[in-house]
Parts: sequence; structure tokens; C-alpha cells
Amino acid sequence: MYLIYETEQGAIDRADEEGKYLNFSYWTKGTGTRWLTAPEPTADGRWALDVRDYDLDDYEENALFETYALLESDEV
Repeated sequence: MYLIYETEQGAIDRADEEGKYLNFSYWTKGTGTRWLTAPEPTADGRWALDVRDYDLDDYEENALFETYALLESDEV
């Protein structure tokens, strides 16, 4: 399950919120794990955040996507 954001910063802000909620060491000690999941760029220029293990509010629950368009890679 994914939340889709218009900007990378929006997705980072949500990932930060969850990391703080989970008391990850980045937020308590200044080093180590910051996010449960990292934002990924999408093919349409937006940002996807895998939130399957996040504590979501009602608004977020209603804004979930099953999949997103992957950004094409030049790697073979």
C-alpha cells in the first residue's frame, strides 16, 4: 500500500513523522535508522511511500494506492 506525494519533501516529511513515532535511533540518538521506508520516485514525477506498516489516519486510509508507476531505469 502506498501514499503518493507531489513532492519528495512531502513524502520525506511523512516518513520522518513515522520514524519519530516509532522512536527510531535517528530521532533519539542522532544516528542510525531514520525511516521505516524511504520515498521512491514514480514515472509521473511524483513520490511513492510504502506505508503498509505505518499507523495511518482516516484520511490516509482513504488515499491509499495498491501500486504505482515505477520510474524507468537505465540500468540493464
